[in-house]
Amino acid sequence: MKDSTEWVTLDDTAFTNTIPGSNRDVTINTVPICSNMTNKEFRRQAMRARDIGVELIKKRIAGLARWDTREQDRVTTFFASADVHAKKVLCEGLPRLLAAMQELEPEKIVRWDSEINRYLSCAITPDSGVNHAAVCKPDSEKRVIAIYSRFCGSPFAQLWGICTVKTIIHECTHFTDTFDSQDHMYLDSEAGAMIFARNKPHQAISNADSIAGYIATFDGVNIAP
Repeated sequence: MKDSTEWVTLDDTAFTNTIPGSNRDVTINTVPICSNMTNKEFRRQAMRARDIGVELIKKRIAGLARWDTREQDRVTTFFASADVHAKKVLCEGLPRLLAAMQELEPEKIVRWDSEINRYLSCAITPDSGVNHAAVCKPDSEKRVIAIYSRFCGSPFAQLWGICTVKTIIHECTHFTDTFDSQDHMYLDSEAGAMIFARNKPHQAISNADSIAGYIATFDGVNIAP
């Protein structure tokens, strides 16, 4: 058994009969999730991104508990104000987000057009070449994240901009039992998040990219896969 071997579960049932030479046909989709890596490499990288996201969320939970000047300044950067409402939303939402991230499994991060999407109750937006990922909010408890081709070429953890780690955090904030966030505005930098927060403070506190940015945007930080 080589470490590079790809293992795939073909069927989760087994049975016998009395017909000699009978077969059970199983259809297998052998197209890699990302064309630039094997499915095993993709699963390993996705779980590494999840684990980094989990640690970043834990740091923000600790920061809110301290509620020192540094943490208040960070909240103000992404949400325009470190008021009681902003703190309450974050203090309630981050532990739920942490739990959702910890529940993520490799098989729940799938291509947008893959077989598992047939079990979702809403249609996932087609791959436009610009979008990175999506979730089906009514199916939040299933913890499925549908990825697009651009996700596969995204930097892994360049935390100053769009990257795999922040995309996974972003999508998990959409789950109805975490933040139930919206895509009011897509942001690719701390400066952009600050401007948006100042202009739209009531939207920033529920904006997925603002929440993900508060958790995981750090200038000059690049974490290896």
